[in-house]
Amino acid sequence: MSAKGGGAGKVYFILYLAVVLELLIIIVERDEAEEGLLKKQRETMRIVESILSQLQSGSGTEGINTRPQDEITIPPPGINMREIMGADIKSSRKYIVEVGVTDVSAELKRKEGESEKEYLERMKVAAKLANVQEIEYQIFFNPSQDPLNAPSFPTEEEIRKKGIDFTKLQPGQTVVAEDGSTWEFLSLRKLVLDFPQIEKILTDNLRNLTLEHLEPFYPKNLQLAIGPAYAPNNNEDSVFYYSAEISAKRGASALTDLKKRVFVVNFQPPGRAGWYKLRIYSRTNRILGVVKDVPSPEVPEDTRINIGTVTLTVKDLNKVKKELENRLMKYNLPPSDMLLMAKSVEDIEKFDQMLENSIKMAAGEENAVETISKIKLYGYITKLLTPGMSVMFPQNANSISFDVRVITPKPAVSEPTINIEPYIAQFDAVEPVFGFTISPYQGATANVVEGRVLDEGGAPVARIICRGEDEFAGSIVPKPVQGGNRYYRGIVERPLAPGKYKIEITHRLAGRAKTETAELEIFKTGLTDESARLIKSKLENAFYGYSLYFSAIPNSGAKIKSDQFRIYLATDLEQQKPPYIGLSIPPEQKVFLDCKANKLYAKIWWIQPITGKEVELLPMTENEIKQDEPKVNLATKNETRSQSGNKVKIQVTNITVVEPDDGSGGKTKAQVSLSIGKPKFEGGLEGIVDMPSDPTIEKEENGYSITLEFTVNTALIPRGQDELNGIVKFPLEATAKNLCNGKTAKRASTLSVSFHYEREKGTRRTTTPSGGRRR
Repeated sequence: MSAKGGGAGKVYFILYLAVVLELLIIIVERDEAEEGLLKKQRETMRIVESILSQLQSGSGTEGINTRPQDEITIPPPGINMREIMGADIKSSRKYIVEVGVTDVSAELKRKEGESEKEYLERMKVAAKLANVQEIEYQIFFNPSQDPLNAPSFPTEEEIRKKGIDFTKLQPGQTVVAEDGSTWEFLSLRKLVLDFPQIEKILTDNLRNLTLEHLEPFYPKNLQLAIGPAYAPNNNEDSVFYYSAEISAKRGASALTDLKKRVFVVNFQPPGRAGWYKLRIYSRTNRILGVVKDVPSPEVPEDTRINIGTVTLTVKDLNKVKKELENRLMKYNLPPSDMLLMAKSVEDIEKFDQMLENSIKMAAGEENAVETISKIKLYGYITKLLTPGMSVMFPQNANSISFDVRVITPKPAVSEPTINIEPYIAQFDAVEPVFGFTISPYQGATANVVEGRVLDEGGAPVARIICRGEDEFAGSIVPKPVQGGNRYYRGIVERPLAPGKYKIEITHRLAGRAKTETAELEIFKTGLTDESARLIKSKLENAFYGYSLYFSAIPNSGAKIKSDQFRIYLATDLEQQKPPYIGLSIPPEQKVFLDCKANKLYAKIWWIQPITGKEVELLPMTENEIKQDEPKVNLATKNETRSQSGNKVKIQVTNITVVEPDDGSGGKTKAQVSLSIGKPKFEGGLEGIVDMPSDPTIEKEENGYSITLEFTVNTALIPRGQDELNGIVKFPLEATAKNLCNGKTAKRASTLSVSFHYEREKGTRRTTTPSGGRRR
């Protein structure tokens, strides 16, 4: 395990900070007031002590929970290690990477007299200090079979001098060490801190800040991924990520202090034997110099520079720099303009070389140690004051790497194997397609894979085209490796009629053959008749105010996974909504039929696995949303009758018309009305009873009342009959009008009224018996 930029760089910093104290005191000696002198001396001492304490925690990438070298054994294909050894061989590793950051826990409280703006700016700086700005996880490969030592890798100095930017490499490119060792670049994952998101959280929680509000965010849109994942199950999300949970566990207290951020690496090597180098490169913000976008050379004197949690200004450092230039003039210090004008690493190295020449000039003098410290201090301050140069301080960037040896023992005999699901169900509208794997993969021509479909009697009915899944455009399946598995796609050459079949796959390798079978069941495309009828009824009876949901039953029943189906149900108000996944729309996701909508759309389909083809079970339907009919209640009606001479008056009351829902969500109600048609006389009333005027309908508090007036032609009543009874029926029509959209709905019903007439006593007629006399 290698770690650069720690020890020597830290010593130099401590030396130069000791000189800062001396030089600041020299500057202060020029002040006229002795009291001011003592005050500034004390202040300077506090600053230097604080800076020294900030630098004691080291720099860059710290600590990793694994040996400098690790070893992974990948079992040979076709060999069951559990049966042989009683346990599985784990072919993946999880590594913990700890990155040291500045502990800002003591800086969270607002200082006395500090404005809200000043406090927020200070907290933004604290958030940068407490987090890792950028971190990269790089994977390299060397096929060396040396069991003990990994080949040499370029040193950090070599990488810097050659200007190698690993984020610009593509898989397959190489990096070469000084001794000629060549490493193949395989993969890179880079996380970048989303500082604007942290700023927003700080602003929203400024009155009650804790360390939790400084938690970093590394969103996917800022991440860089080059090459395969090389993680278990090729899970991209688990390759390399920040772990807040482990960071909290590793810290002394997640709520009171924080000195490290923890990242997790999950590594699953491919089936290539050799050495893998996992390299972590991080950039923190322990030292914040002048930012790169500040125009140079006019840097404002009040610009702040942070070393740990201590803040200095450009004015402070310029004073020290000027004094150093005066005292060290004879040593030919490199001018600061060299860094301002630098356009490449070589230009910066020229500055460092001139600084090294100045150190050599001072090496033979009596106070060499002190003078050399001042020369180095001049170099540090110049870089701090040069926009963008602070990223080059060893406290801000570092790397760590460790080597993993992968062993892939090969079996003496490679038996061909096939792994296929025992049951496959699909519909008859498309060619059946399914997936399977074979092993061990030995090359495009070595593995011969064939397939066919047999009917229930064992007769061949169709050929199966077997192709490697990695050959298809857009495939996310990795390329097969020697001795590993290869994913295949089986495509039946034509659609099959509904029924049961047998799939037969044969894998031939080096004179050996293996055949596996699976049951294939093909269903008629569509829903069951009953399910289709129920859904059609619901769609055709879509009324405003209803909430629509349903379940669909395909002809496959439950033999095809429900998550392969989709249901689209929406009104013309929300046509862009996504489909429902599955075969049912649950009640909590029901579709409300709003009065502002006009159409209801529905579609049900199946998505074929692997190909993604859509097979319609219910084609897209369009139904008009209707206004529901009003309901007429005649069960509670009352009838009152009165008679005067040959006139009969009947009043029917308490007829209610129930207002239907109008889909307004309770904002309005449908407007209802009632009308009555012409009467129909039954029971001997025809031709004797008449209605001289139309019925009268009135709306009352408890419903509607209808007044009916009849006249009786008494001359037509048979002799000897003093009463007349019968039924009068009237057609009723109730209408509901939707005030939101103007649509109407009508319902017809029949009002039946009992008719009764009695002759008045003075007008009754009697019949004289034959041969008798009238009384």
